[in-house]
Amino acid sequence: MHHGSLAPHLLGGKLHSAPCGELRFYICSTTVSSFSKILPSDRKPGIMHGLSLFDVLWGNSYLLVEEIRHLSSFLKELRSGQLTQRCFNNFMQQEALYLHRVSSTLETLMCSLQDTDENTRSLLLDTLQHYRSRNQSPLTSPPPQWLHFALQSFHSVVLEEPIYWLVALSARACLRDFLAELKPGSPMVSGSEDKACSIYYQWSVESLKEVTWIRRYRKVLEEYQDQIDVFKAINIFHDHMVNQKNFYKAVDCDIEDEKL
Repeated sequence: MHHGSLAPHLLGGKLHSAPCGELRFYICSTTVSSFSKILPSDRKPGIMHGLSLFDVLWGNSYLLVEEIRHLSSFLKELRSGQLTQRCFNNFMQQEALYLHRVSSTLETLMCSLQDTDENTRSLLLDTLQHYRSRNQSPLTSPPPQWLHFALQSFHSVVLEEPIYWLVALSARACLRDFLAELKPGSPMVSGSEDKACSIYYQWSVESLKEVTWIRRYRKVLEEYQDQIDVFKAINIFHDHMVNQKNFYKAVDCDIEDEKL
């Protein structure tokens, strides 16, 4: 699945009248025409028949995803074939820390769910088990700043209906699915090919685990998209993609290399 193919359709003709920090994010990252497909109803804004909520969420955060891909030192090193095992291990430890904290919150919340539909509940339970399987990272106190803001965003979402929890959780899976095919270029250091391939293999194994998850998120979100406030979903998805940007920015391979 290639999310990037959505960009030309959803993101052409973007507005540049003011810095993104001074506007709602969607003014900077989408066309007016794409929002014309979101129709207000008596209860909550919906989208036109035949349009996928999943595609709308992804399309309205695609520029942010491209920013992550080009600005992350971790991803730059991965593409160049120069990613060190130390940096990769740090990435995995930091991600496991995030998953540990989120799974703790999910575990508490799942105990209180009673009237949630079976599909949503089943996916949330399976996500919890998936996150628990990565709980290999020790807790740190206080948490890193990026994690603090990420947890704040998630805690605000859990006050919403459970379907919006899936919107928030799908952001990370969408990004990892998009990055799953990222391959290293020709290593610049002679003799480093085997090392680069080994790290890339580890990255591929971890990333491809998300492919199945993103299909499941998409299926459930599209099944219930007529019951979802699209503007709220767009904001939630974008906020959690910003959390991913902060995470990738925090894993700074250049700083690590200077310490070696």
